[in-house]
Amino acid sequence: MNFNQVYSKIDENREKSINRLRELVRVYPEGEEKLQDKVAEIFETVGCEVDYLKLLPTTVQLHKEFAVEEAIDMTKRIHIIGKIKGSGDGKSLMLITHPDADPINPEGWSIPLHDGVIKDGRMYGWAVADDLAGICMMTEAVEALNDIGFKPKGDIYLMNASAKRNAWGIAALLREGYMADAALYVHPAESELGLKEIKTMTSGLLKFRIVIEGMKPPKTEFVQVTFNHLGVNPIDKAMYMHDALKRFNEDRIRNITYEPLNKEVGRGTNLLVTYINSGSPSNLTDVPPKCTIGVGLTFPPHEDIDELVKKVEEYVQEVSMADPWLKEHPAKIDWIQGTQGVEIPIDHPIVETISNAIEDVTGERPFSNPLYSKSDLRTPVLISGINNVGYGPLAGDLSTTGGFEEWVDLDDYIQAVKVTARAIMDWCG
Repeated sequence: MNFNQVYSKIDENREKSINRLRELVRVYPEGEEKLQDKVAEIFETVGCEVDYLKLLPTTVQLHKEFAVEEAIDMTKRIHIIGKIKGSGDGKSLMLITHPDADPINPEGWSIPLHDGVIKDGRMYGWAVADDLAGICMMTEAVEALNDIGFKPKGDIYLMNASAKRNAWGIAALLREGYMADAALYVHPAESELGLKEIKTMTSGLLKFRIVIEGMKPPKTEFVQVTFNHLGVNPIDKAMYMHDALKRFNEDRIRNITYEPLNKEVGRGTNLLVTYINSGSPSNLTDVPPKCTIGVGLTFPPHEDIDELVKKVEEYVQEVSMADPWLKEHPAKIDWIQGTQGVEIPIDHPIVETISNAIEDVTGERPFSNPLYSKSDLRTPVLISGINNVGYGPLAGDLSTTGGFEEWVDLDDYIQAVKVTARAIMDWCG
């Protein structure tokens, strides 16, 4: 039994594999439960024993990450895992996908969202690349392996765990005790590079707000502009804090380096002030009561999230203490979300396995793209110490990144199925 046998079978099953992807695109608008029921049915069809988990995200035990309720979909989310038992004496592999995209929004689309329209070699549809294609990459690879009589020595797990809006489904299933010797995060990349790249690292991410109080002037006259200097404008203090955050970022850029990112974008960490909100556009005469600064901060895998949170808090306190008003009315940090970064060694066997598979199928060895932040690549590493590599077919215009008419290239999708099958054979055979 060799790789060419399964490649031929996947080519033979091409239309069936495309139709299965279209089927998921069409089921998607019926909701997460219906979609997961359909995926569970497919898992059983390809020979899996299926477990089903439904729970609130806030009940999931996390490690090195957090999110407040406003960043979470506070409904019970659905996660499924299919297991194929190996014959023994082989390495186990976990294939990870998620069934959920961002909430459906038809604005900007000229192609029907849920028909699975095929045009110029691409399938279009809401969530087709995020991550319905990943689901089918797993199932089609396993089915083709079944068809040629492949019997794995190691266990294979197909994990389809809700992820968007901090569902933490991967963590939930791992906390149930599922383990493997390695994992593959099967997901088309937002970069539109397809199988030219893999993910072996993800930066950490912090999202927070800084809230600064102001003070109205001690006068009762209607228009405050005339005597606003008798109060405290929180926008002025926000500008002071903004300048301090720029200095904080510049200091970090000088001292926190990470070679892959420094080589790619010139710095290993970065901070972005995303908005400053104060007052009202209809009130142009009064001192606003407060000002809020929104901040995103990425950091390299070797930097610890808990230590960084402490550094940010200490710095904002230090800046506050240097200003007479803020000393008495310190700026308040509202932490919204945080995730730890991770890195899988480029010479790890699972990285070699997927790189070899991609090179064999496409003729080109992939490179590791360091530009991803907050990728689900992190979770198996953080929760269970399972090394994990991400890859996927050529796709684009993902709604997650503000695109319209999300698509997957069908030739690359079939190639990605072949890559998945070869990796399973290589790792579990």
